[in-house]
Amino acid sequence: MLCSELLADLERYRPALPAQAGEAAIMEQLRQRIDIRLAELYREFRVEESESNLAQDQQFALYQREVDAVLLPRYSRIAHLQNQLEQAPRRAGQGRDLYNRLSYTLGFFLLGLFIVWAPFIPIWEKWIPFALAALAPLLSPFLPDLYGMWLQQKHQVALFGLHEDLDKLGRALPLPTISEARDGKRLLDGVKSASAPGSVAAAHRAANKETP
Repeated sequence: MLCSELLADLERYRPALPAQAGEAAIMEQLRQRIDIRLAELYREFRVEESESNLAQDQQFALYQREVDAVLLPRYSRIAHLQNQLEQAPRRAGQGRDLYNRLSYTLGFFLLGLFIVWAPFIPIWEKWIPFALAALAPLLSPFLPDLYGMWLQQKHQVALFGLHEDLDKLGRALPLPTISEARDGKRLLDGVKSASAPGSVAAAHRAANKETP
């Protein structure tokens, strides 16, 4: 859970990374971000009110080790690749633009074939598919970015794979101790009071007094 929140925070931080930064520079900036956010999220999940010394916390050291070994290098590669693709210059008739134009041309041509074929549409002119195919490249800049959506889908698949591995890794780690702060302390006090000798009998006596 903690690593999932950290991964979501890094994904929100990713667009702020410099466009021309290499993988090593991105890893260093992500490491700085992790050093800040991991401690904050760890205290939040443990319901810590005091600024405890995390340098002596064995559970935090365990999380930090796994984040540095698994999350940081893998996410650095994913972020570097995605930023390069998203921030690449767009040129007419190349790359993203060419992909979108060809995709819409094919799609409009197939739509025209369907219109001519469909018996419930009273249009049978054979030139309709070719006219739509010729119109598609002109309309492509004003239509949804298919190439961008495809890139985003691939990015989400990569993030999902990393998230699944982090989830499995988290379940394999030793469970942390219950926090002594705030809700954790109240939980422990409630358990202690409930298990104290005579507590059950006292509850029964109070219930009998209330009944007529």
